[in-house]
Amino acid sequence: MRVANVCKNCETVFEGKFCNNCGQKHYSEHDKNFGHIVEEALHFVTHLEGTLPRTVKTILLKPGKLSQDYCFGIRKKYYKPISFFLLLVVLYLLFPIFTGLNQPLAAYNGMPVVGPTFQSQIEAKMSLLHLSFEDFSMEFHHKSEKLSKIFLFLLIPLTALPLKLLFFRSKRPLFDHFIMATELCSFILLVLFLLLPIVILPAIRLINVNRIQDDFLLPVAAILIFTFSFIAIKRFYDQKWYWILPKAILLTGSVAVLSQFVYKPLLFEITMLFL
Repeated sequence: MRVANVCKNCETVFEGKFCNNCGQKHYSEHDKNFGHIVEEALHFVTHLEGTLPRTVKTILLKPGKLSQDYCFGIRKKYYKPISFFLLLVVLYLLFPIFTGLNQPLAAYNGMPVVGPTFQSQIEAKMSLLHLSFEDFSMEFHHKSEKLSKIFLFLLIPLTALPLKLLFFRSKRPLFDHFIMATELCSFILLVLFLLLPIVILPAIRLINVNRIQDDFLLPVAAILIFTFSFIAIKRFYDQKWYWILPKAILLTGSVAVLSQFVYKPLLFEITMLFL
């Protein structure tokens, strides 16, 4: 005979383990045992060990496959795309080998179009705080470095927007473009901010230089993003290569332009507000 339970959340009377009104689980004495805690921890680890490596492998070796399967409904074997991106952000916060989209204060002065505006803001702020350019640059760098990692979440909508525009005839819902954008942004974080530094750092020590110049990093980043984008969107949107090629070029350019003229200016303005 099944025992009726009263939901602690909504006070609905129900039978079984879960409330049929709000979905709240009924916890028994077994759920409070230490053995059950160990059991749940083991389940989490084994689930993580299975889905996480498979997700990484799929993104690296089969670009677009994760998004294709996820939007089709094949989700059990993968780490959730948004959760995977969040995990990468956390790893990047813990191991910030490269500054990523963050840049020193002096670089904002030389930005095209908005550079003069930024320069006047910098001078006004320096005068207000009574700081030299060197001291103000240091303060700006410390604050911007923290905010830039939080702002990484802007990459997904900034990537989903050009995807929606480039493939508006595909009739796909915004959700699909968002998932594809999440996979692309995960690739950027995983490869450019986490894996590539691991490869480059030994080379830096070997040739005895302090840092790798942007003249080298930017072309490498552009080639990697373009290659991934071409393969991923061809698989995901299922179009001929001659239609995908110009779209992959436009997507790579759009990501670069939006990062340069939306992400970085917004990061600058927010950082200035917190100084």
